[in-house]
Amino acid sequence: MTDHRWQYRVVHIDVAAGDPPAPASPVADSERLGGGLSPDYLEREFPGMYSNPGVPKHPAAQLQMAFNLLGEQGWELVQTQRIGPLLMVFFKRPLPWPSA
Repeated sequence: MTDHRWQYRVVHIDVAAGDPPAPASPVADSERLGGGLSPDYLEREFPGMYSNPGVPKHPAAQLQMAFNLLGEQGWELVQTQRIGPLLMVFFKRPLPWPSA
């Protein structure tokens, strides 16, 4: 019998109608997150997102890049759910059992 312990990650995407997003900026993104993640952290954890901030990437290309990074870290997309203007995207990955 194989038992798994799971780790989950939830990403939300604002799908409300409106103006297209501005080009990616780690400073602006950090401010939008209330300073919870520093610009340095965002640049380090999402290499390539901010490599050419003057050229906006299509939102689908940005999402694909982010999901590919999650996949490289072992995350598997398991479900999406729309909640008001947000699309919630759920990922999981197995955690190993501790050694006895």
